[in-house]
Amino acid sequence: MKKLPILHIILIVLLVGVIAFGFFANQKKTNTIDKNLIQTGTITNTGISETNSLYEAEQKQLQEKMDSYTTYNTAVDTLDITLCEKIINNDTLKKKCTDNVYSAQAAKNKDATLCEKIQDTKTKAHCANNFIYEAITSSGNIADCSKITGDDALKNTCTKNIVFAQIESTSFSGTTNTCDSLTGADKDYCINRIKKNTDVELLQKWTNTKDINICKQIADLSMKNTCSDTIYMTLALEQKNASLCTKIVDTARKTNCTTQFVRINDVNILQKALAENNLSLCSTITTPDLKIKCNDSILLKQWVANKDNTLCLKIHDIGTQKQCSDAVKLRLEQTK
Repeated sequence: MKKLPILHIILIVLLVGVIAFGFFANQKKTNTIDKNLIQTGTITNTGISETNSLYEAEQKQLQEKMDSYTTYNTAVDTLDITLCEKIINNDTLKKKCTDNVYSAQAAKNKDATLCEKIQDTKTKAHCANNFIYEAITSSGNIADCSKITGDDALKNTCTKNIVFAQIESTSFSGTTNTCDSLTGADKDYCINRIKKNTDVELLQKWTNTKDINICKQIADLSMKNTCSDTIYMTLALEQKNASLCTKIVDTARKTNCTTQFVRINDVNILQKALAENNLSLCSTITTPDLKIKCNDSILLKQWVANKDNTLCLKIHDIGTQKQCSDAVKLRLEQTK
């Protein structure tokens, strides 16, 4: 192998050294620049600085929203319209805030003019309708309910309440035509209520006249039967006509009517038995307490007359039996 001259070797070594020095010097400079850029946040290989910026922006927006809703709630609670102006970056919420505050102020101060300051059409109508409704409630003019706009529920409530107030009034003298402006269950209630009022009036009229024909005009079946049953009971007792009891519809009232006549008959038998001192008549009495009274009273009278001590044992009533026994003891003591 041919050897290179020493001079050539030296030149080659120097050239390699220069190249190596230049490479390392350039690498160090690049690393220094990258480090400075990372520290200033101007550039990054991983995107960390950019992510931090987005997170901070989102957090700021979220905080602004929270602050806006807090301001909104405070404004509505305190009715402070100036707080609504402090809501930023949310015009919809700011508008809603002012509308609700004006609506609440109008209701509190009973000032309908404040409704005109409301921007939202529906909220403004609701505010105005409330004042219309209150006025109608005071006047009782059902025709004014038509002035309520954009709120069918409130309009229906207005009509219903006016009609119900009319039919509940003691001075009401109308017919079921009063219910024509109502619908569904409200109309059914209205009609039934008027019929009931009419029935009560007829029942009161019957009380004064005792006319069975009035009962026939009553619509409610239960009330109609009560009317007629009471009349037949009254007439049966007044006329002493037991046959009228059979015309009574209610079973309990019919039994009571019949029982009344049985008792009246038993009282007559009792009086006759006591007057005649006839113990056998007592057995024809069907009312239990009257039969016992008849039996015991006559036995006591017979003991007094006959001084028969065994008669006391036949007495049913304990008090009367004791009275008899005490009398026996007294008689025995007097004879000693």
